[in-house]
Order: sequence, then C-alpha cells, then structure tokens
Amino acid sequence: MRQTILIALLCLSATPAGAELSIPCLWKPFGGCTVTFVSPEYAARPVQPLVPEQALAAINAYRTKNGVKPLVLDARLAKAAVMQSETQATRNRIGHDGDGGSMPKDRARRAGYPAKIASENVAAGQKSFDDVMHFWKESSGHRANLLRANVSAIGVAMAKSKDGRPYWTLVLGAE
Repeated sequence: MRQTILIALLCLSATPAGAELSIPCLWKPFGGCTVTFVSPEYAARPVQPLVPEQALAAINAYRTKNGVKPLVLDARLAKAAVMQSETQATRNRIGHDGDGGSMPKDRARRAGYPAKIASENVAAGQKSFDDVMHFWKESSGHRANLLRANVSAIGVAMAKSKDGRPYWTLVLGAE
C-alpha cells in the first residue's frame, strides 16, 4: 500500500499541470472505486454549468460512433437525475442509493416515468460534462450503460454540495 501511494505521488509530481492520475482502490466491498489525483490547477477550475442538450449531443455522438442508436431527452428522467444529484450533494457522497434506499428504477417511477429499464451513471468532482464523459468512457461499467442498445431516453443533472463539489447523474431508460 505504501509503495502504491509513493508511486502515485511521484507520478503526480512528474505530470503536467493539467494531468491526472487514476489508480484502482484496494477496498472493494461495494464494487470498488478509482482514486483520481488531479493537479492543483484542475482543482481550482470553476465547475461548468450543465447544458442538457450539449450532454445529449455528446452521448449521442459516442453512441453513433459505436453503432448504437441515438437517445432523446426526457423531462421525467431529468427529474429522476436531479433527485439523485441533489441527494449525493446533500450527503456529500457519491452512490446509486437514493432517499429511502431508492434505486434508479424507483426514482424514475417516482418522477412519472414507467420504467421497464432504468440504469444510472454517477460521478463527482469533474469540472465539466466533457470531463464526466471522459471518465465514464474509461470505465467499463459506465461505458456499458452509455452504449446500452435497449434504452431510448435519458435525463441528466448536476448539483453542487455546500462546498461546491459537483455531483453528476445520468439516468438512461426505456418505457
């Protein structure tokens, strides 16, 4: 463990100002995670506002490039995404469990979307949706959700915690 931390710190100090270093967590009781070190310059950048239409365009460009049909924005799924982003920001912790232990399908239904399928990508700390997409494309589980062929719509949201940390949520669904 000490060796991993030392290597990470050495790599971080040798990387350019805008670079990042990601290493897998050793703690995996809840499916694991990735620890990402970022430069002080990146950490100081302001969070860019989310523009859902631009997020949709980025997702659809990625899907098209990978031979998967495009999606549409759905206000009900957006409401479900807002619920989860706000929950994460309030508790200052990332996760798929929501208020009362709700899961993505529960929140979609609560938002008025009769989900046959509802899956979710979450992220925290990224300064823009482009950065979030980069993170999700590099993660096998998140990438699989982005490329699900059996979904037809999405909702996307971002909320900030009291200290300004952004929490991003993408809900993908099919009725």
